[in-house]
Amino acid sequence: MRWLGKTISYLLQSGLKNAMLGHLSKESNFPELAYQTVMDELMECQYFDKDSLGLNVASRDCSSKLVEI
Repeated sequence: MRWLGKTISYLLQSGLKNAMLGHLSKESNFPELAYQTVMDELMECQYFDKDSLGLNVASRDCSSKLVEI
């Protein structure tokens, strides 16, 4: 997931406003862990503002939050 944080931080420079983490396995990737790992990586970036990105985690069991693009 750290590579995903690096990718999102790169995309923030080109105007990314929302990101959805998905494809979480039942065995190894928990939604909370995925979210926190990506957020930790983003917080290491000097230009990241926590309020500038809507970061969501797709649910395995039901419809996810609607994201307007």
